[in-house]
Amino acid sequence: MNTEYLNRAFFSVIGAIMTALSPTLPYILLCTVAVLADCYTAWRLGKRVKEAHPDKTSDNTGKFNSRHFRSVLVTLAEVYALLVFAHFTHIYITGELPFNALKLAAGLVIGWQIWSCLENMSSCNGAKWAKALQNVMIDKTERHFDVNIKDYIGDEDADA
Repeated sequence: MNTEYLNRAFFSVIGAIMTALSPTLPYILLCTVAVLADCYTAWRLGKRVKEAHPDKTSDNTGKFNSRHFRSVLVTLAEVYALLVFAHFTHIYITGELPFNALKLAAGLVIGWQIWSCLENMSSCNGAKWAKALQNVMIDKTERHFDVNIKDYIGDEDADA
């Protein structure tokens, strides 16, 4: 087989894919920055929890490990898939409607990540603004404790 023909075909397919997905790249970049900001605030929360509750945390609390990295990669893959899906949904289905599905999806992802960042920043924080945010947000401090929550949660269906 002619390798020049295979190379030309391969790069033609890559070029076609890049052309089709190029409108999503700015949104992918923005969403990637938002996900990484959430990772950073979660890491900072782990450091605060480790400092405030050293007896309840493990040695790995506040450290970035491969399990967390896998979670970040899965989240990024899901976000990228959503953005590509929204782009093609806008092109083929909602193009005539007065909103852009890609912008809506990116806005929702960024809003979700900002909310998570605010939860991370307000958790295990004694500042007044943090206490005010905790009235409407989840405190993520307990997620960093070295305990298995399933050991403490009873079977609620048995009581009913």
